[in-house]
Amino acid sequence: MKRLILIILSLFTVSFARAQIAVDTLSTEALNQLLIEQVERLAEDSDDDADFEELLDNYIFFSENPVNINSDEVMRLVELRLLSAFQYEALQKYRRYYGDFMFLDELEMVEGFDEQTLAIIKPVICIEKDKSKDKLSFKNMGRYGKHQIVGRYEQVLEKQQGYAPIDDSSLLAKPNSRYLGSPQKLQFKYTYNYRNKVRAGFVLEKDAGEMFFTDKVSDTIQRLLGKNYRKGFDFVGFHLYAKDLGIVKAAVLGDYQVAWGQGLTLWSGMSFGKAGAGSSVMKQGRGITPKGSASEYSFMRGAAVTLGGGPFSGTVFYSNRWIDANVSVADSLDEAELVSSLQETGYHRTIGELQDRHAIRQQVVGGHLAFAIAHFEVGYTAHHTWLSTPLQLKPSHYNQFYFQGQKLTNQGIDFKYVKGKFAVFGEASMSYNPDTTALQKALKPAFAGLAGMTFKPAGYLNFTMLYRDYGKTYQNLLGNAFGEGSRNQGQRGIYLGVEAAPAPYWNILAYADHFQFTWLTSQVNAPSRGHDYYLRISHSFNRRTNAYLQFRSKTKMKNSTDAFVFSHYPIFYTKNAVRFNINYQIGRDFHFSNKAEYAHYRNDDGTNEHGYFLCQDIAYKPEDKPFSLTFRYAIFDAKDYNARIYAYENDVLYSFSVPALYGKGMRFYLLGKVKLFNATLYARIGRTVYSDRDEIGSGLTLIEGNHKTDLKVEAVWKL
Repeated sequence: MKRLILIILSLFTVSFARAQIAVDTLSTEALNQLLIEQVERLAEDSDDDADFEELLDNYIFFSENPVNINSDEVMRLVELRLLSAFQYEALQKYRRYYGDFMFLDELEMVEGFDEQTLAIIKPVICIEKDKSKDKLSFKNMGRYGKHQIVGRYEQVLEKQQGYAPIDDSSLLAKPNSRYLGSPQKLQFKYTYNYRNKVRAGFVLEKDAGEMFFTDKVSDTIQRLLGKNYRKGFDFVGFHLYAKDLGIVKAAVLGDYQVAWGQGLTLWSGMSFGKAGAGSSVMKQGRGITPKGSASEYSFMRGAAVTLGGGPFSGTVFYSNRWIDANVSVADSLDEAELVSSLQETGYHRTIGELQDRHAIRQQVVGGHLAFAIAHFEVGYTAHHTWLSTPLQLKPSHYNQFYFQGQKLTNQGIDFKYVKGKFAVFGEASMSYNPDTTALQKALKPAFAGLAGMTFKPAGYLNFTMLYRDYGKTYQNLLGNAFGEGSRNQGQRGIYLGVEAAPAPYWNILAYADHFQFTWLTSQVNAPSRGHDYYLRISHSFNRRTNAYLQFRSKTKMKNSTDAFVFSHYPIFYTKNAVRFNINYQIGRDFHFSNKAEYAHYRNDDGTNEHGYFLCQDIAYKPEDKPFSLTFRYAIFDAKDYNARIYAYENDVLYSFSVPALYGKGMRFYLLGKVKLFNATLYARIGRTVYSDRDEIGSGLTLIEGNHKTDLKVEAVWKL
């Protein structure tokens, strides 16, 4: 009783002291803004065709199926970087002293939980009795389970070169000169969830250009494709997942992801990397989780189970799936086959892409052992990868240490210690390839490691330091650790980050990352180095207005393109970008956002490029109406691709758009949403109009004209 009175009095006092910001009002917008910023930073460091759906699918899942703050599942918020390790420790400490939370506003009593944190996590948490130990029953699963069906249609409305008519003889002469399918992209997804304890679902997808049921292909093309000729949905995935079944902590059948430690030994799927930089570079391995997205690469297909009791837990998993690859005949006498490259796009639109579809089998078997007590965790991970056909790359200076062969074994140890205001973490990993070259054997061992620490001297200040050293002979097909670029090989560097709140409603996030590549890369014919500097200052003026100013400077090296030199020597290039963003609300229903960004690219060859981007977003979201509208108008001018600017766009549910804008023109879109009983309908149409060209794209994506229009329609039905 005394505890309840204390909480009520404290919250009553806090509500007056913090009347300037209302958490309820900020909640959804704060979480959305965090995701937008992370995705934009990830897009800058990833390929233009990076698939964000798989990465952000968990955010949407937990916003629709909130985490019980009184259960161990709250660790998921740390995995998603919505909570820091220190905040999680403070949360658990509070529960040990005072018991389970009785209402959400009680979180304001926990050390380190400020208004911004509460605004971010509130949409993904709930308060209820911990039911993780409750027994399953088919009756309750049928009664309380949630069903969801999602259908989506996408298309570029202008005619692209890849869909132009062509006769069979011309197509056979140039097999990759046309798409065989229609320009529509289709997706259908079904999911079932029972209290986050039992999950199941399947997903079907057809990309634009891939064949569907109604597409007609001549008998000649069918015979040429052979077993690779197929109609219907190109990708089919499913999963069945359950957790907290006594000694069985988690089990999955079908498509799934595995992630442990800091991602150096095993981390399938995407991760934020420097996109979540600052005080959150320490990763929290999520173990085995179901995969419900339509992403067609970097996942497991098979079965996995985690058993645990007390401080110990163990996981075993097996994956067996076909992957895309370019297969060629190595020897005309015995017709032995070799793989010259692995394909990860997931596209099967042309004859060549279809011939690479599911060309080889990839099998992965492995496990993880973990020991966790109080503030300390340690784990051991090992896995073995086997390809049905050996991989033999086209020889080049930079790929001499890349994985080649048929078998690869990885193993590593990770640790983490978090207590009070101090955290230490790290991972060490080794790889073994029996088919390694003589040069690689001479440079053994194949080792990679990273270590870091985070120090929080005060509630408003956080320091992080991380050192990494990935040997050039280290090989891993399933790793995804912190680093510059996507390959955890031939790289070392040191990262320093700081996050501070020097005054109420102010926040500063900054980092400096100095790195060097110890071997050649695809763009540099010598070992190279670089640095990445980032600064972001944000301020909440009141409960309806917030803004931030961001600066990033990134310097790396590449080969000179000077036509008057005999050898292409390495030169430095730098891209600086400054962005200002402000979000504000007028009245109850209108939300506005303005963004301005300037980018400058230069290199030692004398190249000097500039780019800018300006946009106005207007969102009409009436609280008492079942619909909303979002509109954007933007102008951009970046003559060179090197000065391109990435700008996140609001999209239909489960879809994310971060186009790279360059050239000169304007971009606008209109997104509509309406709720009808148990269904929600989305429609989005966008158009980019260029003023400096008469055609857009190249090759099969070429459009004759100066505009490109994209359309998306989606229906979400919940039961």
